[in-house]
Amino acid sequence: MAKVTKLPGHMCRFYKNGRCLYEEMLNPGYNREWRCLVLRELEGEYDRLLLQADNFHLEEQAFRDLWERRIEEYLKSTVVCRKMVPSDEEGLPFCGALHEEICLFEQVKCEGVCNLFELRKE
Repeated sequence: MAKVTKLPGHMCRFYKNGRCLYEEMLNPGYNREWRCLVLRELEGEYDRLLLQADNFHLEEQAFRDLWERRIEEYLKSTVVCRKMVPSDEEGLPFCGALHEEICLFEQVKCEGVCNLFELRKE
């Protein structure tokens, strides 16, 4: 007896790397918990550095150089995201699970063609 399986959802406009982006697309950015943990922490780090730069009257170029070094150091040493999927491809974000600013692992798994299925527009 054959087993009936669902069709893959990869042609759906809400599909991204095995996850369903329907909820995020309904209200983009609303659920801050879905945002990438590393990006959230970097935003806080940026704010702290900006305050320090302002207090020490750093020039804009010096601030930029310092910030780029901080990002490099941060990504090399203190990234503690257990969901991180390293991305080695040039021009892509540092993590393969990052889509815009959200973590794909925070989205529900795509179970295949469902009642939310909407054909991807080319």
